[in-house]
Amino acid sequence: MKSQAFRSILQKLTAVGFAALLFGSNQFAQRRRPPNIVTELTDVVNAMQFSPDGRTLAIARGARGENRVELWDTETGKLRRAIRGFDGAIWSVSFSPDGRTLVTGSGGMHQEKVAQKPLSRNGRTFTELKWWDSQSGDLKYRRELPDEELVGLTAAYSPDGRSLAAVENRLSLRMGFDDDFLARDPTLRSAPIRHSGQYDSDLRLLDALTGEVRMKLKDGFASSQFPMFYRGMSRMDLLPFLPRQQMGPIAFSPDARIVAAWNSNEIRLWDSGTGAEVLKLKKFKGRMVAVAFSPDSRSIAGAIVNYSMKDRRPVFRSEIRVWEVPTGTPHQVIPLMTQSVTNLLFANNGQQMLVSGLQRDEGHSIASMELADLQAGSLGKLLAKDESTMSSICLSPDGETMAFQIDASTVKLVETRGWRTKFTLSADEERDANNSSLRRFLVTVNSTFAVAFLADGKTVAGEIENGGIKLWDSRTGEVKKAAGAEAETGSLAAISNNGNTIAEVAPDDSIRVWNAATGEHRIIPARDSKVSAVAVSGDGKIVATAYAGAIVISEASDLKPVRAIEGVSDISQVALSNDGSLVAAASKGAVKIWGSEGNVKQSIAAGGEVTALKFGSHDQLLAIGRKDGSVGVWNVNGQLVFDARKHGSAVNAIAFSNDGVLMASGGDDRTAIIWEVASGKTRRSLKGHDLAITSLAFSPDATELAVGSGNASVVLWQVEKGKLDRVLK
Repeated sequence: MKSQAFRSILQKLTAVGFAALLFGSNQFAQRRRPPNIVTELTDVVNAMQFSPDGRTLAIARGARGENRVELWDTETGKLRRAIRGFDGAIWSVSFSPDGRTLVTGSGGMHQEKVAQKPLSRNGRTFTELKWWDSQSGDLKYRRELPDEELVGLTAAYSPDGRSLAAVENRLSLRMGFDDDFLARDPTLRSAPIRHSGQYDSDLRLLDALTGEVRMKLKDGFASSQFPMFYRGMSRMDLLPFLPRQQMGPIAFSPDARIVAAWNSNEIRLWDSGTGAEVLKLKKFKGRMVAVAFSPDSRSIAGAIVNYSMKDRRPVFRSEIRVWEVPTGTPHQVIPLMTQSVTNLLFANNGQQMLVSGLQRDEGHSIASMELADLQAGSLGKLLAKDESTMSSICLSPDGETMAFQIDASTVKLVETRGWRTKFTLSADEERDANNSSLRRFLVTVNSTFAVAFLADGKTVAGEIENGGIKLWDSRTGEVKKAAGAEAETGSLAAISNNGNTIAEVAPDDSIRVWNAATGEHRIIPARDSKVSAVAVSGDGKIVATAYAGAIVISEASDLKPVRAIEGVSDISQVALSNDGSLVAAASKGAVKIWGSEGNVKQSIAAGGEVTALKFGSHDQLLAIGRKDGSVGVWNVNGQLVFDARKHGSAVNAIAFSNDGVLMASGGDDRTAIIWEVASGKTRRSLKGHDLAITSLAFSPDATELAVGSGNASVVLWQVEKGKLDRVLK
């Protein structure tokens, strides 16, 4: 930011004139004061940062229902990408100095059972750091912290990119307030709040690539109390309401030599190389709420808010104090017009500071941004139009653009040369760009009729009844790709073992064959008779369709029929071997296996109505599920391997692990069972699914089992422990 740019506007800056530049000259005469209460915590902005080149603004947004990082193009104001791979609140975002990586600090919950309601919370909480590719949005690396007591985790890159400064927060709840806290905020003496919270924080320097702890800063650090409403709520229930400035009070100096942390009572500085404390600043009247280093790292500024009572009404006064680093010699004290400061930044010239906060008036509050000069003091203030409870700012590296959060969910991009609003970045555009955020928690009984892991082992493909095709990242739960959501489908679908090819039956009995990777599809036209079953070979190259009198075998690439098995009737199930050379079909309690020449290789008496049919991974076994809840496994020569009944009702889906050691079955009893193929013994019973199980798939390494069920979801289970991993929506 150039000093002459500031001088050019100083002559015309007043509090009213400054606001008029941004929001229009008549905004004070016609200010609207509708209530701006956040009733749904789904789009709250929690953190934001510019990329090193200033072309991208990352905004962490959301709360319980959906949490995401939005990457906005600052030159066009368009949403470039939304990263949705989060299980809980996102507390911090930080770009690496080269701009290629984005690190987030977030939380979540490992569910212990399948939630029956969208916002049900049951299980073990966790915090984690995630490294993302800032261009593609793909997850690079994830590190979960082992401490279950943590309720917050923030991280920021050092200027040299070698370290992350991390704050790990624990929350303690207590009755009442300390005397010192009441002295700093006397308004609470008459307030109907009888509870307080306190963060106890660990400050650590981490390896920027792995998240391994390099250094714990010497002499522990504890943040101060804050008022809160608390009545029968858990720590995790309270997180959306906690003061954000308490979550990550840490910053590197621009030269990366000093790390600063602060709470309402003090500022402390450590040497980033040794971890030794080099300075402690305290004994200031009021509450320290924000801290910033000057661009040359020689000074540190703190914003202090004072509360008092006058005529039974609260009075707020704020100021900036500046100290020398590392001696702690005090310099300027700058009174502010802003009543409640939330954030503080130095302009690039080191002479001005930008201060975000709230302007309070007769029970209302409005987001504000004030410009202060180290010599001249306050220069003027920007005021938002509507009532707000949140305000924050961040500055692009070149100082030319400011991101100004003016309410819970809206961020304005403002040019600092002239203070003109370039773009308004709101949650509404993100919704328009991807309506899945609106549909995420709509209650539906639509089932996932086909599911498979792709060969990379980290992507799950699923075909959802009347919901199209989705590809999820199994590590984060994020929908990486979706297609065909507008296409109406029936209840018949099949997917290849590698997840590449999906075949689904349309209501008119045509067959849509999808390429899961590209989202493109081809259509096999309807015939004179209805489709009774469909199958895809394990390698995804062959599709089999059962009609009233024939099973038609087609190439998936061009959908041309290559052969047909004639003279069949009442086919209820069909299966293909991995290479498509073997075809199995069930009719009236009997199963036949045909070879590539169309000859019958084997006939098996199934012993009941067949409801599921699947070849083993090496095509030497055929598993048959029945309506009575039993499962039988035969080799392709017709010899029985084992037969057992463990399900309480019809078996709908069967899957084998790639090595053929394990088999899974699932059915109408909402239970998935993992079997040892050689012995026929059950290894795990996975219960708690909301509706009947309709599809199953093992991950390539057999460590996870994907279970397709109702509510258009896929449930991931850990095979070895039998624990729920996550639910893919």
